[in-house]
Amino acid sequence: MSKHPVRVRFCPSPTGFLHIGGVRTALFNFLFAKRHNGTFILRLEDTDRERFVEAGVGQIVEVLDWLGLRPDEGYWAGEHTGDVGPYIQSERLPKYGEVVQQLVDAGLAYKSIIAPDEFIVLRDAAIAEKRPFVYRRSMEPANGRAGDSGALPIRLDIEAVGKHLGIHEVSWQDEVRGQGSAALSVVDDFILMKADGFPTYNFANIVDDHHMQISHVMRGDEFISSMPKHALLYDALGYDRPVWAHLPVILGNDGSKLSKRHGDTDALQYREKGYLPEALLNFLALLGWNDGTEQEVFTLEEMIEKFSLDRIQKSPAKFDMERLNWLNGVYIREKLTEDEYVKRAERELHAAGVKVGDNLREVVLLERDRIKSFAELPDVVGFFFSQPRPKQSAELATKKLAVDTVKSYIELAIAALAECDDTELAIEQALRDVVGREGIKVGDFFSTIRIGITGRTAAPGLFETIHTLTIKESLVRLRKLNAVL
Repeated sequence: MSKHPVRVRFCPSPTGFLHIGGVRTALFNFLFAKRHNGTFILRLEDTDRERFVEAGVGQIVEVLDWLGLRPDEGYWAGEHTGDVGPYIQSERLPKYGEVVQQLVDAGLAYKSIIAPDEFIVLRDAAIAEKRPFVYRRSMEPANGRAGDSGALPIRLDIEAVGKHLGIHEVSWQDEVRGQGSAALSVVDDFILMKADGFPTYNFANIVDDHHMQISHVMRGDEFISSMPKHALLYDALGYDRPVWAHLPVILGNDGSKLSKRHGDTDALQYREKGYLPEALLNFLALLGWNDGTEQEVFTLEEMIEKFSLDRIQKSPAKFDMERLNWLNGVYIREKLTEDEYVKRAERELHAAGVKVGDNLREVVLLERDRIKSFAELPDVVGFFFSQPRPKQSAELATKKLAVDTVKSYIELAIAALAECDDTELAIEQALRDVVGREGIKVGDFFSTIRIGITGRTAAPGLFETIHTLTIKESLVRLRKLNAVL
């Protein structure tokens, strides 16, 4: 643990939309901060101006807001909250210029005059000779680049830093991966400040984390390769190092790299598909972390109470949509009150353009035990509010049965229901009496009625469906089907 108060950050780059892997990183930082009464900071790293996506900024905020991962400090909906901002890197350029000049003045960094095409020639020659390419100050051309000498990138001088620190290799401790190290001979003189005046990620990230007093850095393991550079910069600048923890990679359920086909899409699509934020957070928390028990369903409060760095796994986590669907179903059935469930269901149906009726509550409660996401509801219960098309129902009903048989079944059902009380028990008795009296197959008879009133082969229990629709409405639908047979 760090000797400083816990301050963690989530610092996405708005070069696109926030995906599920980024949300997992935000969640782990959030849980750790809350567990230790610390501060969760949102910082936007927008120095890659060529790939910057304006809409990505709003989407990041919207995702975190939907999931309840609101920062204690940092950027939020156009505002900066905290004493160490601004929290957008493009607004911190003077600070980067000040720090990089300190390194230049100390002889630890230099303006690089090599032209891009000259750099490519050197790199390609190394590749052709099958030797590592590590750029050094000694490889700089003798003559300066044409043009404004001020508009040049600035590189860290690795050999000078090594001499300054008295080291030939750099090492670091990772709370998940353990000890790491790298010889300085394999570390490039990497660029700190680009010619356009914007810092690189490797430089700005360290400067920001120091000046924002970040105690712990939790991020994806794709950044492990940058650790030699980061550790060297901390030491060269005389900054205290944070505690590092690199989170395991998330793979698809088939073991391949996570992609859109596995579910790695714009995180807001999970909201559009009817997933509950509580279920998604529970699912993501278990991608690379567990509390050492068999427990699978956690409230946010339980996750905060139990979260610790020593329970983060090293091995890759697998993104299993079936598990997410199962968890979402559990939350729909068990974690929502009846009123909360009905309210969310109504919102989803309205969003899908379904014109609901007075029986909304009764209808959506019929399917509560079956649905795994609210996005299923319009398709599953839409027939309660809109009559099926008789011709389509007729095609469906006559796939396995002759037209005359279907017609006879519909007429028998109409006759039985027309004389029936509108209770589930009476409806069931009336229809079962027909089966017994006529000696027909119960499955074929009930299936035909179900298609006639719902336009579907799968629906809630037949008797409760008829009761919820009302016998009057059910008869209207059955007679319309009979008319087209």
